[in-house]
Amino acid sequence: MKNIEYDSIDYQNAYNDLMNEFNAILDSSDDGIHITDGKGITLRFNKSCERIDGVSADYVIGKNMEELVAEGIYSESVALAVIREKKQISMLQKVNGKEVIGTGTPIFKDGKLYRIVINSRDITELNILKRNLKESELINEKYQNELQLLSSKDNAANSNIIYNSEKMDKIIDLTLRVAKVDSTILIEGESGVGKGILSHFLHKNSLRYNNPFIKINCGAIPENLLESELFGYEKGSFTGANKEGKVGLIQLANEGTLFLDEIGELPLNLQVKLLNVIQNKEITKVGGNSVIPVDIRIIAATNRNLFEMVKNQEFREDLYYRLNVIPITIPPLRERKEDLPLLIKHFLNTFNAKYNYNKTISPEAMKLLLNYNWPGNIREVENLIERLLVTSNDDLISKYDIIDHPIFNMLDSVDMEFCKDKNYKTIIEEFDRKLLLEAMKICKSTAEMSEILDLDCSTIRKKFKRLNIKLEFDKE
Repeated sequence: MKNIEYDSIDYQNAYNDLMNEFNAILDSSDDGIHITDGKGITLRFNKSCERIDGVSADYVIGKNMEELVAEGIYSESVALAVIREKKQISMLQKVNGKEVIGTGTPIFKDGKLYRIVINSRDITELNILKRNLKESELINEKYQNELQLLSSKDNAANSNIIYNSEKMDKIIDLTLRVAKVDSTILIEGESGVGKGILSHFLHKNSLRYNNPFIKINCGAIPENLLESELFGYEKGSFTGANKEGKVGLIQLANEGTLFLDEIGELPLNLQVKLLNVIQNKEITKVGGNSVIPVDIRIIAATNRNLFEMVKNQEFREDLYYRLNVIPITIPPLRERKEDLPLLIKHFLNTFNAKYNYNKTISPEAMKLLLNYNWPGNIREVENLIERLLVTSNDDLISKYDIIDHPIFNMLDSVDMEFCKDKNYKTIIEEFDRKLLLEAMKICKSTAEMSEILDLDCSTIRKKFKRLNIKLEFDKE
């Protein structure tokens, strides 16, 4: 009898030890472990389940999952789904407001559903970490963009593109993106805005940067010579031709970049030949029959409205669309005044270094410069700063040095009443007309007007022609 009692006591202790060990194992898991019977009544509920589900084991044990769902503790029950499907099921559910993913695994005994073991994990913290990671990535992307922008500005500054405006930020960003491809680019903008400098910047940042950059000013070469300059000629092609013939500028640009400045001045007969170059990547010399293949990237620039020229049949429509693959429009300086202080400082430093001066600009003088509209754009800023620096008597350029400048005197004489009740284009045209007429009154030649207005002679003649003004000077 004693032996039987002793065996019973040993069995009970062993059972208790086993259950304690089992409960310890359950409670040591970071995942929630929820065990129900085959009908969905909770039998075990570990400490991680209490933490994740936000409910005590004492409250849950003995209750059917249908009751807990009805009470709103669980949005739906993995155990009930396992009972229905008789297979392992994973489910995303809301438990007391938390997002919990639960996996229910069925255990069968004698062919019947005996137990359901539910493993649950709180993914709310995981989602928070995911959101934090996303925010970190966005912050990192922002910093990368800012670093890229700073790098772009440094890169642009090294190419003498000085700016601080958001408008120029966008232009430089676009330029850097399209520089790496060979698409044809049309740069538009008024005279002096920096179209030539931007074309150099494009080439410098392209895959062709080690190859030739050839610039052709379509408005500066006489029309009768332009074709032979562009396409070259065979020996003996015409009277006065080089005996050996000549390689054209287009061919010289092979494997590099061809920059066609003032493309709006290209005669119609040459527009047809240029269209063939763009479409077929080949040229034929003047007086020749053989076809020469060329591998070039074309950048064109104009200060004219090519679309209006197309409508007026002054420019070929097919060539316009071939050139206008990627348009880049540089706004005039009056529309990006934020760039002015940097430009003035840049040119002041440049000419101080060039002439070994140490001159500065007074605040009053700077205010006058910032309020001026700069019709000649950056070229006018450069020319005026150089002139002020070399002609001022003192190391400090004062407002009187600027007020005495002819351009400012002429502006004072223009009646600004014409601005009333007129659109921008009309105002600019009438302003141009009045300014040119005032300049013509005080000048003896186009060259003198060019000096005062800081514009090329060819640009002045074009303006007079466009505005239908007769260009003539007093013969005193």
